[in-house]
Amino acid sequence: MSTTQPALAGNSMDASAVVLKIDSLNLMFPQSDIRALESASDVDANSPGQESTGWIGYLRQRWPVYCLSDQLGLLDLVPPSRRTCALLAIADGYIGILCDDVSILKQVAGKRHAVPPAMKRADSPVLELLPFGDKLLCVSRPASLSAHIGQLVRQASLPGELPCPA
Repeated sequence: MSTTQPALAGNSMDASAVVLKIDSLNLMFPQSDIRALESASDVDANSPGQESTGWIGYLRQRWPVYCLSDQLGLLDLVPPSRRTCALLAIADGYIGILCDDVSILKQVAGKRHAVPPAMKRADSPVLELLPFGDKLLCVSRPASLSAHIGQLVRQASLPGELPCPA
């Protein structure tokens, strides 16, 4: 792996970070990008938006909540392990992400590494990797994750394969 710059130093990343645990995935964001942490039981599952699992209230508005797999695909059913909803700030509002656990890391040290080409996908929200203790943290930004979810929602809304006339 090629090494880039020190983790969370400069380039608008905070000195502290939040890690969202989704099964075996550890997704890291700057702490300033997390607006609220709510119980998953606070998610309103009535009339969910397209491909979302429901809505969470924040600042007198409702924001979509998504449940992702550790492969960053959309899940239809929410696993019982998803106990927390992290509300992330994006350009046009907020999105909620259901996760198993949330950790706050202060003064994250270490070198970030580029995602190896064999693992890199153009639409991946994982921007870099950061070894941290016995974990591998996947560095992301809310805008990248939101764009990825938007792409998954668009793909899900495409019609299935059409039968070919014989």
